[in-house]
Amino acid sequence: MTRREQFEQQGYLIVRNVFTTEEVTKLRQAAYDHRDQQQKKGLVAQVKQASSIKGDLLSKDGLGWVLYDPRIVTIATELLGDTPVYFSDSTYQIGTGTRGFHRDNIDRHQFGQGADWEGTYPLIRFGIYLQDHDTYSGGIRFKTGSHQAADGADVFADTRAGDIVVWNMRTLHSGNARRMKLFNNLPLHVGLENRLPDFLFREQQGERISLFFSYGLAGKHLDRYLEQHLLKRADMQDNIRLSDYTPETLANAKQNKIDVLEVKKLL
Repeated sequence: MTRREQFEQQGYLIVRNVFTTEEVTKLRQAAYDHRDQQQKKGLVAQVKQASSIKGDLLSKDGLGWVLYDPRIVTIATELLGDTPVYFSDSTYQIGTGTRGFHRDNIDRHQFGQGADWEGTYPLIRFGIYLQDHDTYSGGIRFKTGSHQAADGADVFADTRAGDIVVWNMRTLHSGNARRMKLFNNLPLHVGLENRLPDFLFREQQGERISLFFSYGLAGKHLDRYLEQHLLKRADMQDNIRLSDYTPETLANAKQNKIDVLEVKKLL
């Protein structure tokens, strides 16, 4: 089975060892450095125990290169079937945020209802977790096949530092997942997961740092996502206004076959 076939069947895909240990270390340091700089400017939001840094990834020194890295572009192109369009939908977090199953598309609350469920949905989101989650807490869970169904089997994405995980934005998923000490691969109902005492769960492997970024194909689904989400919500508008790309960044993206939609110009 090809990666695209696996992705279309499951609604998510894990690709192993995309980044080297050295690259992971540099990304972690860049995340801390940029967080510290932005904190002084008041551009860091706190969500639970996680710091979320305003502005998109492509505009961030030491981090933005992952979006046009040839290894990432190859995966995105393979899964989408054509040139990926980047549309300023990205962020990174340091620390532990909220958990709970959800979808990332516009019509996320009722399966099968709304324009997002017409045909295929060519919007995908990448996650890079800069620490291991194959036996540690803090990773992501998916409902297998839920991009095409109301529900699905609940599974942990057993990622390790250097891996990437990518999912269709219609797929049900829950971040900041907790693994039990005795039943390491048993996913609990999220409500129970949130209520049980900490001593029953495994710790995270150091402080959790995660990068998230999205691509899509030009067309009606991407247009609707922009109109109904990115350009409509005040918090998204703020994020976009803080996202400035240098000519060098745009040239690198173009050279590596990523179409960058400068959403800021649409505000």
